[in-house]
Amino acid sequence: MDTTIMKRGLVVATLWATAACTDPQGVPAPGAAPAAKTESAAQPANPAPQPAAITSARAPDEAERKAMLEVLQAQNSPDRRVWFVLSPGQDETAALAKALASAFESAGWKTSTRELRGMSLKPGISVLAADEEPPAWVESAQEALKSAGLDPKFGTGYRAFFEEKKKENPAWPGIPMGQDEVFLVVLGPAA
Repeated sequence: MDTTIMKRGLVVATLWATAACTDPQGVPAPGAAPAAKTESAAQPANPAPQPAAITSARAPDEAERKAMLEVLQAQNSPDRRVWFVLSPGQDETAALAKALASAFESAGWKTSTRELRGMSLKPGISVLAADEEPPAWVESAQEALKSAGLDPKFGTGYRAFFEEKKKENPAWPGIPMGQDEVFLVVLGPAA
């Protein structure tokens, strides 16, 4: 037999044996370690990275949160509650609302958050009190926001102002206030 043909046959047999031994789907030879599992089509080799959690640079840091809690916990009215309003689709503002609500809740306050539809909010933060003379705990909420490094604008008598503006112009795009809402913390986008 020709040695060239024998060499080719030996190379083909070696390649076949090597391929058969490393087949990850194949049955391992007796006494051999099981082959490592490979990713199937249902499990991609490189899964898509998970999106990072959205955060807000305006959210209180630990020291500011502690200062907020001191102010909020000093107010012991059983009616303590805060209402947050923000525009939809504002991830940073939603993260800020979540951080602030967490601080208020930690201090024993009830919180509500709602998205405002039909208008865009101006940058910044406002506290809108329904009455000309709001309860003392509304001022505590404002002070807590200030202690968190935020500088909210503050207005009183908003419910009457809103109703008057709507009488003058039914299309006026003000922020509606629910009957049970004593004040609103309006969270606009970052400036």
